[in-house]
Amino acid sequence: MMMCCCVEVFFFWKRSRVSYLFIHWLRIKQKKRDTYYWDSLIRSSSFPLQPRNKKKTSTQQHIMTKKTELSWQTASYFAALMVVFNVLWVMPPPSSLLSPPLSDMLNEECSGDLLFPHDQKNTTNTQTADATNIGSGKTLVELLDAAQYVVLKLGREYRWWIVALVAVSPLLVSVYKYFFLPLRVVMSLEDVEMKAEGAKYRGRRPRRARGDLPPAYPNAWYKVMCSHEIQRGEAQDVEMLGKHFVVFRGKDDGKVRILDAYCPHMGANLGVGGTVIGNEIACPFHGWQFDGQGSCTNVPYADNVPTLPSKIQTHTCTEVNNAIFIWHDAEGREPQWHVPEIKGVSDGSWYHHGDSSHTVRAHLQEIPENGADTAHLNYLHVPFVIPIPLIDVFFTHYWDATWEPGTGIESHLAHIHVRHGVKLFGWKIPNSEIDVNITQVGPSIVHLTFNTPVGRVLIVETVTPVQALLQRATHQGWGEWRVPRFAAKVVLKATLDQFEKDVPIWNNKTFVRPPQVVKQDGPIAKYRRWFQKNFYSENSERVAREREEAVAGPLDW
Repeated sequence: MMMCCCVEVFFFWKRSRVSYLFIHWLRIKQKKRDTYYWDSLIRSSSFPLQPRNKKKTSTQQHIMTKKTELSWQTASYFAALMVVFNVLWVMPPPSSLLSPPLSDMLNEECSGDLLFPHDQKNTTNTQTADATNIGSGKTLVELLDAAQYVVLKLGREYRWWIVALVAVSPLLVSVYKYFFLPLRVVMSLEDVEMKAEGAKYRGRRPRRARGDLPPAYPNAWYKVMCSHEIQRGEAQDVEMLGKHFVVFRGKDDGKVRILDAYCPHMGANLGVGGTVIGNEIACPFHGWQFDGQGSCTNVPYADNVPTLPSKIQTHTCTEVNNAIFIWHDAEGREPQWHVPEIKGVSDGSWYHHGDSSHTVRAHLQEIPENGADTAHLNYLHVPFVIPIPLIDVFFTHYWDATWEPGTGIESHLAHIHVRHGVKLFGWKIPNSEIDVNITQVGPSIVHLTFNTPVGRVLIVETVTPVQALLQRATHQGWGEWRVPRFAAKVVLKATLDQFEKDVPIWNNKTFVRPPQVVKQDGPIAKYRRWFQKNFYSENSERVAREREEAVAGPLDW
């Protein structure tokens, strides 16, 4: 039976694309292109490998890796299916149904003087111990006999059901993930290019033109990470805002603190190997300890704590809505406004239904600018969100949006109202419209509230600049208690699909200042004036330039 399984798996591997991908991976790994050994393997495969004329780009290698993983998963699934088939059809019936049960044979052997003829003169204690061993042996044999009977019973009466269950197991797993597990999406630049940009940028992509960029890091609150991503007594290194930070949570009070990452002693990164002691962080290099204010409190091998010329720079942070935020201000001022608390998220009455992370090659200001660019909605986002062939012939989206800035103490806010619906052959489908109330909190936080027939769904979008032209965009989906998980995930997934349509545009555009617009484009000019007034200050340009030079060296090097 095992030989049959091995032969079938071998021929499946040999005749499938797995052999092609495996041999291709070996040739890349060993860097042997035209040797006789690899060529002989290729000629024996069913899918001849084309000669590689040039070095693969990172995007092409990423695509090949994804295909290899999928092929191995498919091969493993079919191999498991063939093993089940062979067990149920090829395996002979157990001996318990071809001969008397093993337990009966054991009972016969254990009766009378046949049990231990050479131990007739043993003591009573020895006979008792042997009887106990025999009882254990009988129990084991009975279990084996029962297991053999169950296998035969299943093989004869229920084998079609078992094979059908194994055959549909991928579908059952997918249904379970969709209806019961939160959505989790992580998209790198290569993932977005492969999914949205097709074959156009599968080669080496051109560098994005910078254009007349505004300062890279506006004054605002920025998301660092989710609260559950850092535990008590843990320290992490985080790259954002053009520099590195150490984020650690105190063992005693559980409070999060953020400092500049590098130790003033010898420059070690406190977030890489640093140890949290109480509510302080210890350097992994020499063990110097620093408190939440950046002051050195202990040097383990020195008699006295040295008086440093300057402390490690500390940064104001807050923990709200199950996330950690850091305040950045080019003038060094205290927070001018605060991240609003979402009651349903903070008190746990709303349920979490998924999250995502996308890496985008753009300036921070360009991403939320989409809210004011209402004209692009009825052009780029008209095709139906569900990727079914020819469905765009029947169904399309339509949009109606308004954008207004806040005033007074809410000058850091912007309010957007979107009415979204579906058309069939150009006719609006009744009751298909959904109202979306959007609040932009500063340049980096957006709250989208969807008023669906089954309840409200909230999506929190954040954009954190890692570098001047590299952003980390995240989405978190929340829903009222009455919203089914699959309904909330549909809203979140549709939002992510619409977001991913914009990502190839951002990755390859340039920043035009001032833009040449018409009246119907929407309040783009008004948005840029609002952004410039509220989130840039006198030293914003200088701070951004200094951080860029600290990473890449002086620009006139």
